Amino acid sequence: MAIEEIVKDITCKNCGSTAVVKFGSYKGVPRYWCKVCKRKFKADDDLYRMKVPADYVSSALSMYYSGMSVNDICTTLKQEHNYSPSNSVVYKWIEKYTPIAIKHFRDYHPQVGDVWIADETMLNLDGEHSI
Repeated sequence: MAIEEIVKDITCKNCGSTAVVKFGSYKGVPRYWCKVCKRKFKADDDLYRMKVPADYVSSALSMYYSGMSVNDICTTLKQEHNYSPSNSVVYKWIEKYTPIAIKHFRDYHPQVGDVWIADETMLNLDGEHSI
């Protein structure tokens, strides 16, 4: 009969249960088994079925929505993390996680003040001022 070692401070990534036991390791990374949902997982920040840490993906999405091109994002990831994804990989991240982010923040309503500042730009087109 095998001795199960209950692991403390580890929760299941899938169901959030604390009924977790050690389940060996893979490529030096400890794996765990959840007794509730009967699934294996590893306790790191990699996204499910992805070999890339979540902070690389979130960084890429942040850069994309800040106005950077996909090619520039790949260059930045190479410089900052020594990771070289292809343009298609970064684009697939954008396609995959944008709907999830939209769904997550749909009900977010920022707190704004009563004072708003507006800026106008005057253009001179053919001798006439336009706003």
